[in-house]
Parts: sequence; structure tokens; C-alpha cells
Amino acid sequence: MNLSLHAIAWGDMADNGVECSVVMEKNRFDVRAAFPDFKLVFTNKGEKTVRLFDDFYPVKEDGPNIIIRVYRKEGEKKKKIAVYYANYKIQRGLATPMNFIILKPGEKHEVPIKDVHLLLQYPPTYVLAMANGKDYTLEVHFYDGYGDPSFWREYVGKQDFSMVDQSPCEGQYPSR
Repeated sequence: MNLSLHAIAWGDMADNGVECSVVMEKNRFDVRAAFPDFKLVFTNKGEKTVRLFDDFYPVKEDGPNIIIRVYRKEGEKKKKIAVYYANYKIQRGLATPMNFIILKPGEKHEVPIKDVHLLLQYPPTYVLAMANGKDYTLEVHFYDGYGDPSFWREYVGKQDFSMVDQSPCEGQYPSR
């Protein structure tokens, strides 16, 4: 039986009332599987309409314009084991269109983040970083310097998850 549940996401609320959260399809996945894709969800929990700069994929051929960090929980501490930083900068000007997302109170905007397993980099010191039975936190940062003139905001979404070994148990299948 395979259940597909949406994991509980949590994030920070910016001073403009917009909450950013990360939604993964499952919060437990096989240690041997590719790191799963996820969605960034921006929800306006404030009382005023908010403008969010649509800068998630400014260069379609490159990855998203966000920062991704994966931490392994070690008691009260956390150890960074994988990262992704957008490796480009966009010069804003007349030739570069600037698009905005308008969020009325209570509205949501979802941004799918695809091919995450190709984006993440595991520094050499973190060999065997993802381990069976360990707990982790996925943390995503998006910086918006244009949505609200004169303000630079950081939106942070987080999601807890764990790695499990889903290989067949010994004796589960008849031997030949």
C-alpha cells in the first residue's frame, strides 16, 4: 500500500503578512531515491493586497532564483549537508521585463521547484550525507527587492523530512 500524503509545512511570515512555506508530497522518502521536487507556497495572511516580485525563474534555462539548504538535525543543532545557490545575477533595466504576482488577502501563489536532485550540491566533506533513519530540514530562501518599493524582503519556507530504507526485508520474497 502506498500512501501519498502532503507533509506539514512551516515557514516564516514576512512583515507584509505573506507566509512562505515549502510543500513536499511526502515527508518520508527512500534514501536511495532522487531528492523530491517541491512547491513554494506564498499565502497572504495579512489584511492588505501585496505585490510579490515574480523572479523565481528569470532565466528559463537555469535553475530557480532561490537558495536551498538541507540540514541534518543533530539534537538541538543542525548541520548543513546540501546547498543550492542561483549562480547568476540579472541586470534589471528597460530590456528586462519585471512581472509581479498580486496576492489579495487569503490568496495563495504556488511555485513548483522541479529537478531539485539536479540542483543540490553536496560538498565533499559531506560524503554519505543523507542517511537512513535521520531527520532533516529543507530550508528555502527567496529574496524580493522589487515587490514593495524601498523594501528588501526575505521569505523563508521550511519543511521537515526523514530518510527511510524501503528495500525489501530479508525473507519477504521466496528464495530460488
